[in-house]
Amino acid sequence: MRLPADLSLRDATLHDLPAIGALREAAGWSVHDWALRAVIGQPDARCVLVVDGAGDVAAVGSGIVYGPIGFIGNMVVAEGHRRRGIGSAVLTAITTFLDGTGCLRLELNATAEGRPLYERHGFATIGTSATARVGRDVDTAADAAVTVRGARASDVGAVAAYDLPRFGGERRRLLEMVSHDPAARMLIAESGGDLAGYACLRLDPPRIGPFLADRPGVAGALLGHAFDSAPEVDALRVNLPPDNRDGAAWLTGLGVEVEPWDGRMARGPQVPRREETIYGMAVGALG
Repeated sequence: MRLPADLSLRDATLHDLPAIGALREAAGWSVHDWALRAVIGQPDARCVLVVDGAGDVAAVGSGIVYGPIGFIGNMVVAEGHRRRGIGSAVLTAITTFLDGTGCLRLELNATAEGRPLYERHGFATIGTSATARVGRDVDTAADAAVTVRGARASDVGAVAAYDLPRFGGERRRLLEMVSHDPAARMLIAESGGDLAGYACLRLDPPRIGPFLADRPGVAGALLGHAFDSAPEVDALRVNLPPDNRDGAAWLTGLGVEVEPWDGRMARGPQVPRREETIYGMAVGALG
């Protein structure tokens, strides 16, 4: 669909960060400057804006490449410009970019309002995920044989190699960003001397992801250590894909209320991955 004559589409630059942040805030979303920087001016990502004749931002959308997986996020249209085909134009620009890089599968997290747009572009719900808010007072049933420590810069390669077959896409650049970000903490779980999981904790606001673990006991150890390392955090939200049934059963066994969520959507064939090890996805514009 073509844009209305009073609007045009262009790539975002770092100078646009304040305007993008204001658009996200107007939609009730948090602003994560680090995540936006990851999709602006990068060869494996694209962030586009729709602007009016005065240069004011009417819409934004971004996509990032993780090997065979492309993730779409940061899709916002200003309230005064909705129902004008703008969202469709932004989504087409992003999916065209991701398809052109060779992505086999495109994924996104949809709001109820955005779902009809994505369905018109060939996306479908991939099943019911399990989300939960785990409080500090919950006994996470950590495996006593698992040790958890803070990651060092030299660990990024090993974490990326661990992540690749489980997530199904290459996220080394994301992991390098997290490891160098003073507002983030990367935790590593080891069992028998081998890497058994990892988690990235952020405090702006408190959240955890990516968060992967070979089994629920490892996830419990990582969550427990996350709370120990951040005494100001009262709760953390986890987001398990549909195939992590053991993880959902673990949460239920802890007495945690598990909420079903069907906002994850995808287009294209599934790629080889181990979703039963995923306990939390990355958030923000990175997916």
